[in-house]
Amino acid sequence: MICSPKNVSKLSGKATLIGSFPFEDHREAVKLILEYTPEIPCWPQLPALPSEGMLIQFSRGLPGFDPERLRLNPEAPGFEEERLKFYEEYLTATEAEGDLEETRFKLTPEEAPGFFLLLEEASEKAPLPAVKGQITGPFTLAVGLKLPDGRAVFYDPELRDIVVKLVALKARWQVEKLRTLSEIVIIFLDEPALSGFGSSAFMGVSREEVLAMLNEVATEIHRAGGLIGAHVCGNTDWSLLTTSPINIINYDAYNFSENFIAYDQDLKEFIKRKGLIAWGLIPTLRAEDLEKTTPEELAERFKSLVLELAVRTDLSKEDILNHSLLTPSCGMGTLPRELTLKALQDLKKLTEIVRSAL
Repeated sequence: MICSPKNVSKLSGKATLIGSFPFEDHREAVKLILEYTPEIPCWPQLPALPSEGMLIQFSRGLPGFDPERLRLNPEAPGFEEERLKFYEEYLTATEAEGDLEETRFKLTPEEAPGFFLLLEEASEKAPLPAVKGQITGPFTLAVGLKLPDGRAVFYDPELRDIVVKLVALKARWQVEKLRTLSEIVIIFLDEPALSGFGSSAFMGVSREEVLAMLNEVATEIHRAGGLIGAHVCGNTDWSLLTTSPINIINYDAYNFSENFIAYDQDLKEFIKRKGLIAWGLIPTLRAEDLEKTTPEELAERFKSLVLELAVRTDLSKEDILNHSLLTPSCGMGTLPRELTLKALQDLKKLTEIVRSAL
């Protein structure tokens, strides 16, 4: 499924966030989200809280999951029974189209307080132009969780399949819930591990295996009528994403624009298929970068990037702008409070400058 022209026109030039905040108060984060990104708000994740770490927050429901060691143990007591129950619930949800609310594939207020708070706080503002959820991507989760022998779960095909199916249905559940706020629901897969794809860190990981994981998750998001994005905060083989069913590619445009634009012909085809580029221009990975930048400087950088991509692809600047979103380069979970506010203010101002050019 490809993002429809109608939806692309509604999203162009808007801003959204990656999701993480350095706070311990979800209500404070939701208030800022609705203030600074009212057109595509997302729900906040607070990694300062142990239960909201990238690997633990979405792993409940995995057979043999040990939250303290962040591993899956197929030798754990009751693992086989739990595995069979997992697949029964999965088949009920996918083949019999059962209600995900009755399964392990839903999020709970204890696991994701920010999700439910966004639903509550944004309901009076609905319908919104769009709304965004996020989930740890299947590749990152499968290489982050470990087996008892220390290997990544990815290298056990059966357990990898379970991880992918869990991510797919938890993403679909988010679409179904967030649809009460907007007809356009976007789910970003947070895939930092894809920065290492093709390197010695992931020897034996094939392109086909990664694409199969992304395809399976995309199928469930599209089944629910959502759009799927992928956030990669480092460099990667971007053709992997341009040839996948991903609708939105979100990258760190502050640090990796030269590497990204080198995939000009892949990006040309991606845009022609109505794909969107989410330019992560607000530098949130290093405090010193954020301190020294201004929205006006970032707007000039964005203008130069769009012009360069237009020259390389023979697409018009208008075409590229109409297929563009704006975001921070990554989440804000490690920033000091004052710089988090600066990032939000800079994103809002940058969006206003870019929108004036559309």
